[in-house]
Amino acid sequence: MKRAMSAVLSTALLSAGAVAVSAPTASAGVRCDDTPIYSIGDKKTVWVPTNVHSDWARPGVTISYAKNKTGSWTATGTVQLGTEAGVIFAKASTSFSVSVGKTWSKSDTWTYSAKVEKKKGKTKGRLMMYHEAKGFSVTKYHLEPNGRQQCVKHRVWKKTGVVAPAKRNNNLWGIQYG
Repeated sequence: MKRAMSAVLSTALLSAGAVAVSAPTASAGVRCDDTPIYSIGDKKTVWVPTNVHSDWARPGVTISYAKNKTGSWTATGTVQLGTEAGVIFAKASTSFSVSVGKTWSKSDTWTYSAKVEKKKGKTKGRLMMYHEAKGFSVTKYHLEPNGRQQCVKHRVWKKTGVVAPAKRNNNLWGIQYG
């Protein structure tokens, strides 16, 4: 009789849902590394104007420029990167196999000559030193558990239009028209 009563009581408890079952919670699942992951994309080489240039001249004039000056240029599109800029420049340097950073400067004596050509809609030209830079986008990810005991990448943000100067002294001279 005790056995029959025990079976009836167990069946009643099971059907009423009063059984305590230990189910894994999301927090008891897999733990993901919280180190940010940065991905560099949309890579390109660009030539940006520096602060080293001659005076303006009219078409037909040959400009000779010789000056001891410090050329410099500062990265653009980096305001939104904030404190992560250093890590992102390191990742971009590895991605491009060229060291990039927030600024570039070089002191030297620059001596060049070029003729200002006639250009439609342009009335003047000047010798301009352009510096090599790297344009790219950066996407920040972090890992999150997906509920199946796995970590998956989740996009936090994407910044486009970042342009950082190459640390090496790689310059190009040309006529800038205005």
